[in-house]
Amino acid sequence: MKKSAVSLAITLGLFSTSALAVDSFIQSARNLGSGGAGLTYAHWSSAANYNPALLGTAVGTDNDFFLVLNGTGRVADTKDDGDSLDLFESLEDEVNNFEDLDDSDLLEGDPQNLQNTINTANRIVNDFEQLDGAGLQGSFGVNLGFGMAFERVAVSFNAMAKFDVGGTGDISSSDINLLRRYTGLGQTLLSDVRPLYDEATRLEARYDQLQSDLEQLENSGTATQDDIDEAQRIADQAEVDFNAAEVLAEDAKVLQTTIQNDYGDIFDQDTQTIVFDEDTLESKARFAAIGWAEAGVTLASNWQLDSEKKLSVGATVKTVRLEFFDYQSASSDFDEDDIDGDEYRSSKDFVTADLGAILSMDSMDKWRIGVTVKNIVGEDIESRQESLKVGQESLIYEVDTQVRIGTSYNHGWIRLAADLDLTESKGPQFANGEQFFRGSQYGSVGAVINAYDFLELRAGYRHNFADKVGNSTTDESDGLITVGAGVYLGGVQFDLGLQASPELDDVGGGLQAMITW
Repeated sequence: MKKSAVSLAITLGLFSTSALAVDSFIQSARNLGSGGAGLTYAHWSSAANYNPALLGTAVGTDNDFFLVLNGTGRVADTKDDGDSLDLFESLEDEVNNFEDLDDSDLLEGDPQNLQNTINTANRIVNDFEQLDGAGLQGSFGVNLGFGMAFERVAVSFNAMAKFDVGGTGDISSSDINLLRRYTGLGQTLLSDVRPLYDEATRLEARYDQLQSDLEQLENSGTATQDDIDEAQRIADQAEVDFNAAEVLAEDAKVLQTTIQNDYGDIFDQDTQTIVFDEDTLESKARFAAIGWAEAGVTLASNWQLDSEKKLSVGATVKTVRLEFFDYQSASSDFDEDDIDGDEYRSSKDFVTADLGAILSMDSMDKWRIGVTVKNIVGEDIESRQESLKVGQESLIYEVDTQVRIGTSYNHGWIRLAADLDLTESKGPQFANGEQFFRGSQYGSVGAVINAYDFLELRAGYRHNFADKVGNSTTDESDGLITVGAGVYLGGVQFDLGLQASPELDDVGGGLQAMITW
């Protein structure tokens, strides 16, 4: 067996069906711990993250200034049991074992060593088949902002960068079947051909020995009756060996016909070599990434209504740099050095805005309801056309308007909040509407407890209602349990938030540092 026949397409295992949802914004670590529900009761420094109207809630209060640095990250295992890393490690170990084995000729090597080689090759193919739908996808983001609140207006400036990356490996079943045929051929040659070869070698050696014995008797010149009897025995044995050789020859003809019928397209019997053309492999790899960078300014204010209610409104105007990377390749021409090549990158610049409103339902500002509309001006970006090869489909990523509603209740030592996305934030799509990355449409609930004057504890839950992509995630993977904590040392604040699915196949977290007074 040629080792390349079972190891060439292994690189496709680095790519997999997408599972992690493409979120429409960067969460703050402060609100991540409470389920990400922050539309109406996040800190006003999170206005650019959640709702511009949050900035308006600080107008006319003791809040004067903030400077915040926030970063979040998230990684999802696309296997519903979260064992992609184990699969990768198993495959890597088996490939390393395979490469360490002696590349012996099937007719000359030790049969047990040859059987170990074939068994290892079979395990590699099995692991490779299991990689269909296995892998990791990541999302990472950071934002920096500062703001000031005055008697009638508040203003903030925010810069944000976000990166979603993932891939898909279309591991063809025909390729798996082909690789199994190579291992099947190896087993046939070892189990069926090798015994015939070994027996023929034994008979040949036996025949040569008999020929030598007869020559010695014929040349002795002093043959006795015992010598004559021995010569007759030798002749009889030679006839037996000749008949056995004829049977072997017939068996070899039958086996040769069988191999020709079953493996004639991958085995040249004239040269006794395996025929392998990597261009016949149908497995494909595709790698895509979305880069989003924005800089914006938020303005907000609030008004006391005739009732006890207070209305806060805000708007963010931002300029966006959108980059989309799409690399796809057949297994035969895959080159990992091309993954970050500029020839596969497209970019667009555009200006859009977010709007928001929060209504305080009572004079004590305990109960709030709100709404935000993000990216009121959309844009779309497509795979770089000149990078596409014949038969490759283009991906289109559309930035659509997103609408989210929320509510919260502040009871002093405990705060409760809930948000709901009314629209889905979709990932890149093919022309038929099928998504490459899964989109997101979250429902979020959370609670914050003031444990001490300097410490907050948080917990929450998020659930993604967006349509699944493929069958790589379970219902349990749609939900994320969140926890977090905040430490407040005067005007310096630190926040940590963590989130994970119940199966731990989707984990993430965030850190935030802020100065405020």
